[in-house]
Amino acid sequence: MRLVIGGISHETNTFSPFQTDINGFNVIRGEEALRRFRGTRENGSGFIDGCSKYGFVPVPTIFASGGASGLITSHAFDTLLGELLEGIRNTRPFDGVVLALHGAGVSENHDEIEGYILSQVRKLVGKGVPIVSTFDFHSNYTSLEVESADVLIGHDTNPHIDGYERGLEAIQVIKRLIDGSLKPTKAFRQPRMILVRGDTNHHPMKRIMDRAHEMEEIEGVETITVAQGFPYADVEFAGMSVIVTTNDNQELADRCADELSDLAWSLRRDFLVNDLVPVREGIKRVEQAKEGPIILAEVGDGAGGGGTCRGVTVLRAVLEAGLENGVVAAIADPEAVEKAIEVGVGREVTLDLGGKVDRVHGEPIKVTGLVKLISDGRFVRKGPMGTGSEANMGKTVVLRIGSIDVIVTEKRIHPTDLQLYRSLGIEPTEKKFIVLKSMTHFHASHEPIAKKIIYLDTPGLTSARLAGFGFKKLRRPIFPLDLEILGLTELKTMSEE
Repeated sequence: MRLVIGGISHETNTFSPFQTDINGFNVIRGEEALRRFRGTRENGSGFIDGCSKYGFVPVPTIFASGGASGLITSHAFDTLLGELLEGIRNTRPFDGVVLALHGAGVSENHDEIEGYILSQVRKLVGKGVPIVSTFDFHSNYTSLEVESADVLIGHDTNPHIDGYERGLEAIQVIKRLIDGSLKPTKAFRQPRMILVRGDTNHHPMKRIMDRAHEMEEIEGVETITVAQGFPYADVEFAGMSVIVTTNDNQELADRCADELSDLAWSLRRDFLVNDLVPVREGIKRVEQAKEGPIILAEVGDGAGGGGTCRGVTVLRAVLEAGLENGVVAAIADPEAVEKAIEVGVGREVTLDLGGKVDRVHGEPIKVTGLVKLISDGRFVRKGPMGTGSEANMGKTVVLRIGSIDVIVTEKRIHPTDLQLYRSLGIEPTEKKFIVLKSMTHFHASHEPIAKKIIYLDTPGLTSARLAGFGFKKLRRPIFPLDLEILGLTELKTMSEE
């Protein structure tokens, strides 16, 4: 039996000033996917190993990934979708389609690219061919997605460390669809909640996921997806979702989905982000700490959520305070990288670093430092997220300013793996502090080495202060943006309870 595999993945921050064109996607085509994914811990490798385990021949089309960035151009999306559909069309005959999608993709012509992708694939293959798709934990699900695919399988973890397992599950599920042992009945719920934080290792999301896993042990429950949603997309359906798939038992699906949705709503106050620290207060805590590393998480400018990675608010404060023995990961600034490369390793360079985008991310900071190292910015991830896959930061420079190592990159990066530092000759465990741009994903690799984690209240495209984003399309009322309409107490009172 033959299974078509492929996907288009993008997390779109619609507030970003930069659009994502076709060059913003990394595209793996055809048989190359079998080589690239093998040995990694991603959805694609789960598909491939699952096919081997359950007796399928995987037939890859394209796997296109654009990370997290601004609105996808219509040309880019139409081009990638056309290639995916053509690939499916040319692989006939086949027994099923398994896709790796994200769930928060937005293009100029489609607010929900995943729903459109699945609807077009369904139109192409017909009702009799099963379609299963994996999704990210930050998916903004829609009814079109639920209706177009037979089964949707979302990540169970945030940080996302179960991509491989969900890929395996997708193949197991489609096998049961093909042999007729699974007749999916689905229930889809969206509590009126838009969440900034949803770490599955900590309360309150952990409690919801624990209950979902208990329900998956109930006879007749096939799979349950709980999604935090992606808050930085101004689309009507952004926010938390629950999808329960049962085996020919709609009443059970509805009952489980209602319980999980109600549980999430009952815990809504616990999702409020009230532990952000002003930058200068965070700096003082580093000064007072007896040992490190202390993680200074720059929440507002996270590349993993579509941030520019150019904010220098924290770097400026670090240098003004005279902190020592730290690393800043990282500032994306291609111009600065080129200037440092021109000067060369072992020589001093003065340059304007960061900023250069908008007022939100501030003016560049003029710095003078030693060009400590120049790299191609490539490394293989060894941590729990995307194990075995290659990261590419573009041309990269380590700039030594006093006793601070500032990593300056050509591309925006998401600090999810300690190899980011070690590939550049920096041992993170020996640093007093680490400044990084992220809210959650860094936990998987950094929490085991951290003496303390401090979340800094910084401006940017991934700020936790959603009220300042000016949503126009988002369904309202929604928690926590509409507290009064929803009959709740003031935010300050709630955070103090």
